[in-house]
Amino acid sequence: MAAPTIGVLSSLLSKLATMADQKYAKVKSVRREITFLTDELSSMNALLAKLSDMEEEVADDAQLREWRNKVRELAYDIEDRVDAFFAAAAADDDDQHPGLIRRAARKIRNLRASYQVADQIHELKARVMEVSDRRLRYRLDDCVAAASAASLAIDPRLPALFSESKGLVGIEGPRNNLVSWLMDGEFELKVISIVGFGGLGKTTLAKEVNQRVGSQFQLKAFVSVSRSFNPKKLIRDVLSQIMDPKKYGTTSGMDVEQLIPILRKQLADKRYLVIIDDIWKIQAWDLVKSALPDNNCQSRIITTTRIITVAESCCSTIKDRIYHIEPLNEVESRKLFFKRIFPTEYGCPPHLEEVSNQILKKCGGLPLAILSIASSLANKPNIKEQWEIVKKSIGFALEGTPTLEGMNKILLFSYYDLPSHLKTCLLYLSIFPEDYVIESDKLVWRWIAEGLIVREMGKNLEQAGQICFNELINRSMIEPVGVRYDGKVLACQVHDMVLDMIISLSAQENFVTILLQGYEEEVMGEKIRRLSLRCNLPDAEVVQVTSKKFAHVRSMSLFGYKETLDLYGFQALRMLDLGQTVLFKQVKNIGKCYQLKHLDLSFTDIVELPEEIGTVQSLETLDIRYCKRLRMASTVGGLRKLVRLLVDYTVVLPDDIAGLVSLQVLSCASYNSIKFMQGLGQLAELRSLAFKCWNPDWDCDAVMYKKVSVASLRDLGKHKLQHLDISDDDAILDTLMCSSSDCLFPHLQKLVLSNHNIQRIPTWIGSLVNLSHLEIVVKTTRQNDLFTLGMNLPCLLYLKICRLYAPVERLIVQNQGFRCLKELYFQCWCPLGLAFAPGSMPWVQTIRLWFMPCYKSCDHGVVGIEHLTQIRLVDVETNMQVKSFEAVITAAVANHPSGPELVLRNSFERAAAQKKNWTEVETASGTLADPLQAPRQKHL
Repeated sequence: MAAPTIGVLSSLLSKLATMADQKYAKVKSVRREITFLTDELSSMNALLAKLSDMEEEVADDAQLREWRNKVRELAYDIEDRVDAFFAAAAADDDDQHPGLIRRAARKIRNLRASYQVADQIHELKARVMEVSDRRLRYRLDDCVAAASAASLAIDPRLPALFSESKGLVGIEGPRNNLVSWLMDGEFELKVISIVGFGGLGKTTLAKEVNQRVGSQFQLKAFVSVSRSFNPKKLIRDVLSQIMDPKKYGTTSGMDVEQLIPILRKQLADKRYLVIIDDIWKIQAWDLVKSALPDNNCQSRIITTTRIITVAESCCSTIKDRIYHIEPLNEVESRKLFFKRIFPTEYGCPPHLEEVSNQILKKCGGLPLAILSIASSLANKPNIKEQWEIVKKSIGFALEGTPTLEGMNKILLFSYYDLPSHLKTCLLYLSIFPEDYVIESDKLVWRWIAEGLIVREMGKNLEQAGQICFNELINRSMIEPVGVRYDGKVLACQVHDMVLDMIISLSAQENFVTILLQGYEEEVMGEKIRRLSLRCNLPDAEVVQVTSKKFAHVRSMSLFGYKETLDLYGFQALRMLDLGQTVLFKQVKNIGKCYQLKHLDLSFTDIVELPEEIGTVQSLETLDIRYCKRLRMASTVGGLRKLVRLLVDYTVVLPDDIAGLVSLQVLSCASYNSIKFMQGLGQLAELRSLAFKCWNPDWDCDAVMYKKVSVASLRDLGKHKLQHLDISDDDAILDTLMCSSSDCLFPHLQKLVLSNHNIQRIPTWIGSLVNLSHLEIVVKTTRQNDLFTLGMNLPCLLYLKICRLYAPVERLIVQNQGFRCLKELYFQCWCPLGLAFAPGSMPWVQTIRLWFMPCYKSCDHGVVGIEHLTQIRLVDVETNMQVKSFEAVITAAVANHPSGPELVLRNSFERAAAQKKNWTEVETASGTLADPLQAPRQKHL
């Protein structure tokens, strides 16, 4: 697979272009060699791009695979050398020595370094020439051309079209739902799109619906599109099933423009059912849509796809429906599995129960996977050891067992269809253990640190990375976990079968090396590029196994139990994640990792960040959240490339932070230094800030501290600040919050104010026209405040108000108030007085109410829920049972035409439930469980 190779070559070519302009290139021989390397590698990259586009055809060509592997390793080695050159140059530039003698000494050093670079580049040139000669010698370009003309293998989805209904499991419910949607009596053309991951049974379900209702249509056709979309073939396939054979023969020489009018004429006055199976591109649907007329004859179209955006394109009108096909549940999975192996579904002997459950868990409800593995086991003796072998080798067995080859091809179809950069991003997920919940933001930052994200026009790297993450979800390659009110997916998981596939592909590419206890020598290649360490070996044993290969490790992620880590010898390390390493306390020689860009020590027991961290000038992300005993290094303030600094409130940051000139994200910190606040205001790139202001030391001038803090925040607001979270129990920023009517933060999108001394909602908040998220704690809220928020914040999607005092008037959300709001959280320590007027909050889907009534009767309550037309969830929490209020809210929700869900909970019960399930993900609100309470995840 060529995708990772293309990724590293693209990054390398960009760096070589930069290197050509550096001081090392002043030596003519160096400049010539760099030009030669660039030209040769560009030519190789072009051929690799062809290989990536036709991986399915060339996967079995040994010569192409071997050449591709050589190019990949060569590109890695060259990039490591180039990065080392850059690091040395940056260190020399930072050495600002005055004086004539020292300047002359520096010139001599630079000249000597230039010739050293020339020697190393000459060595690399020899390797590049060797790889290029091999390409010519074996005529690899001809191999690629021949492979592209080769015929494709038999479509592994064909058996689904001819399977017997009696052997299917879990099909009745989905089939009946689709039949009821299709046969609703409406005369207009209706489209139903079945969407889901490969192997879930989309084709089988469409075929079952066709068999159930097909006889009620005058004309019907069932055609497959597949990845290799051929417009002419698609139209001709439909015509061949609805047209008289004699007339159809006359269309053989026609092109698409001639065929479409013929098809439309055939269907013009007929009730038809056309099923278009396996659509991969929106363009394919556009063609289908243009060829199938809306003839007002109760005609129907069914499409199947793995891609959500394609399904949405098919179902573009209100009458159309998208059906998200779900995996089989546990009962259905067991039934399908055992029916294939034993005479009855209850025939599994007791000694195979446990291993059967483990196999079914790995299948994750995919019918195709269950049937494929069951077919493999059906021919084996019912011996537990034999079944254990199959379970352990499921991922690898996909490649070599005939009964599993169809499953392998189904999974690979989705992989092959990915653009090369998405293939690389997907393979990267093989780093994480099975069932691991991967936070989207952390994943994007890791992709960026390793150079896997390419900047797109008009977007920064983080935005481009988020697009890649969303596209993998759109293509059903990863499963979303936790969807926020604005649609942002907070985390993901990888299906076990997909994980097995990408682990296998990563091993072939030497992309990720997984170090498991007892399997060290088996899984390691000649050089380790990315290491996923999942064992509890003592440090000495780990070093003994891997010491010769550490010099090439670019990425290391630890999942297990370790106390210390010595990074001596990790010259190429760019990403280090110890955030899931239990009992981790110390890191040594981190200053040797001069290329390190991403360092995650969150949730560890580390007590000290070494002062040498200041020498790691490439560092862009430093995550040390929830390290309760950590003592911060004073040298952190000198990390000029640091973009994200994530700390805990208990960590004391150095006073001198003005040197963090690239810093964009700072959270969650607490400060008590005037110098710190002065430096904070100088961080012109800062766009996300979360901090807690403590009361200054007695020796500090409180008035000056307050003045400096306000001035710094005003300065940040003038620049790029988009997210601001302030917790200030001592009202140090009370002036900023309550006494100004200016637009302090014109670019602000998220604002969280937890100052318990704020009297009312500040008037200047109403001027934040870009604000989409607002959380505020106030002593009281009046109708005018709610009116200001509801009418003046056109982008507001999430609103949380915590009101501390008793209301002096009922709060009414007026007509057209909060026109875009998706979620409302209203918290009050007194009886509620909240009402929704007709036409208010037209898009709100979730309302959360928390209150602690002063009396057991609640006369105010909540009025007008029936006016919220899009409401899906009403979540009410109180500290006691208030029967009158519960009766009113229950009746209001029960009578709502949309039938929203109602959750009534007691605060104490909720606390107990959270304690029982620490890893809960609240998908309704789109927020992950509190990481302060969540224990470290163990996936060993």
